[in-house]
Amino acid sequence: MATILRSSLRFSSKTCQCRALSLFSPKFNPEENVDKLTHTGQVWNKDDIRRMRFIGKDKLINKKFAIDLVAKDPIVVVEGRSVFSHSGGALGHPRVFINLDKPEPGVCGYSGRRFIQAKYYNKAEHGPSITYEQYLEEMGIEEN
Repeated sequence: MATILRSSLRFSSKTCQCRALSLFSPKFNPEENVDKLTHTGQVWNKDDIRRMRFIGKDKLINKKFAIDLVAKDPIVVVEGRSVFSHSGGALGHPRVFINLDKPEPGVCGYSGRRFIQAKYYNKAEHGPSITYEQYLEEMGIEEN
């Protein structure tokens, strides 16, 4: 039994060969699209090794940055002094209570939704608005 095991180990060690293969080339010419700016401001230096991943490929950048899309949302005008923001459902965020006593909009830290008390709302300054009831309906939340 031991001789069979020894011979099989000897056979397997002879047939197994590993070769080192390097895909690195010191000469590379990245495409022009590598220099496109992302929403985080990510741009690499000309000699940065990470530029190699874009050789012969395009750097895909989504032109619709989330911060711009959130800024287009209408502000929610509320009659009360405090409000809760809740994105509804299992895929939403936890309920966050926002104090609206100050004359500036209160912003939800999760969704970026802006809320303001009705007495401080100015259409010229704050843009289009929806009511709190419309917001709750949009989120699919029933008012208690």
